[in-house]
Amino acid sequence: MAVQLKKLISNGSLKVGDRLPSERDLSEQMGVSRTSVREALQQLEMQGILETVHGGGSVIRNITEQEIRKPIERFIEQDKKRVLELAELRAFMEAWAAREAARNRTDQELETMRGYLEEMEHDFEKGAIRYEVDFKYHTEIAAATHNTIYLHLIDNIYSLINYSVKVHREEVFVSREDQETILNHHRKIYQGICDRDPDRAESAMKEHLAFVVREFKRKFFDR
Repeated sequence: MAVQLKKLISNGSLKVGDRLPSERDLSEQMGVSRTSVREALQQLEMQGILETVHGGGSVIRNITEQEIRKPIERFIEQDKKRVLELAELRAFMEAWAAREAARNRTDQELETMRGYLEEMEHDFEKGAIRYEVDFKYHTEIAAATHNTIYLHLIDNIYSLINYSVKVHREEVFVSREDQETILNHHRKIYQGICDRDPDRAESAMKEHLAFVVREFKRKFFDR
């Protein structure tokens, strides 16, 4: 949710001084719960992107694209070793997130995850899974943790993770076999979260990201 709002600000759909719709309206427009909307608005306010105005509501502050696109994003794009380091960090963070999502997810969040999983399955049948859908799937799992600090952290590095997923999809997991392996990982993660089984969800995410790290090393470093 915070990611979506930030993109709308970046591309000019939301402009400086614009007042955001109410939590209820945002919830309906974006198909997420009011709790998710509230958490996203809190994150953006903490980052100085939004401010609460007298009489209620939030408006867009006067910020630049440079403030939205963190300098660290450019730093990580310069060296594949940094992409690997991010993947290794994700292996710890997202295993925890899958566990928490299995405990805390709502039916609506599960439905959203299922939608992204179905998109990936459809993409696979057509030939190749788009990295954008993969990324959305992982960010929805993060949202389902309902941990405000974790969401704030993820929101600050979301563009790094997006770039990481893009590299993995377009430069590492290009074979039909690899794409099917990744899709099966995502199915297992979903099933653990669906069944509210934290151990299974965590184990599936660990298996997934261990594979990502291993194959990334093999592609770029084990030569």
